[in-house]
Amino acid sequence: MRRLIISLTWVGVFAAGAIPAHAGPPDEGAQSVLSNQQIQQALQAPVTRSFTPRGLARRQAGDSGQSVSLNIPFEHNSSALMPQASLQLKELELALTSTSLGKDRFEVAGHTDAKGSAQYNKQLSLRRAEAVKRFLVAKGMDAGRLTTVGYGSDKLLAPDRPQDPSNRREEIRDLGAAN
Repeated sequence: MRRLIISLTWVGVFAAGAIPAHAGPPDEGAQSVLSNQQIQQALQAPVTRSFTPRGLARRQAGDSGQSVSLNIPFEHNSSALMPQASLQLKELELALTSTSLGKDRFEVAGHTDAKGSAQYNKQLSLRRAEAVKRFLVAKGMDAGRLTTVGYGSDKLLAPDRPQDPSNRREEIRDLGAAN
């Protein structure tokens, strides 16, 4: 079974080939949006790369498969999507409903940094995952293709920097073909 992860983080994006790997992270205020074609290409490419704390990276992580980090901004300490989040979420919706991914089921998994209590972080991460699901369903995606889970700070991208913003992200795991 094919397993993919789309890792959504609200801090920044490096598009494969669009921003050189040696370039530093974008400014905090910079808004980068990957197209649905870039998302599909990143998920389908058989490339193994190391994860950069901010931005797009494809990597083979055992059973986790491919991943792509997208800029999905939320209000501070909230599950409310910021207005600019819709640009990236629309592209994500187009990718997930594309011919290549349109029959698959996905798990939206929320993650936080290690600021705050473990219980609060798990609840916040679940609410954020549910906000992503609500957006996608409102755009026409079948709700039966999406499940949600909140991990809080249990699975940090940067465990050596537990409070780093790169740890705040949403992952979408491809669970394979829908029945």
